[in-house]
Amino acid sequence: MTTFLSIIVALSAIALILSVVVQESTQVGLGTLDGSGGASAEWGANRGTSRKEMLKRITVVTSVVFFISIIVLIAVTQ
Repeated sequence: MTTFLSIIVALSAIALILSVVVQESTQVGLGTLDGSGGASAEWGANRGTSRKEMLKRITVVTSVVFFISIIVLIAVTQ
């Protein structure tokens, strides 16, 4: 049982790391100084089926799986 949970923890950790690394930054940084872009450029870009939204969902799901499997693994080993 602990081997199975350890594999689940490792796979979910790798998936979580990859999903966070692939995501684009939401901070605008120095791009706001020239006045171009801004909120109007993002309007309608995130409607639930975009790549950004899918990566957010993958990140949430893998983080929940990671934390639950860590808690179960700790409970099983004690």
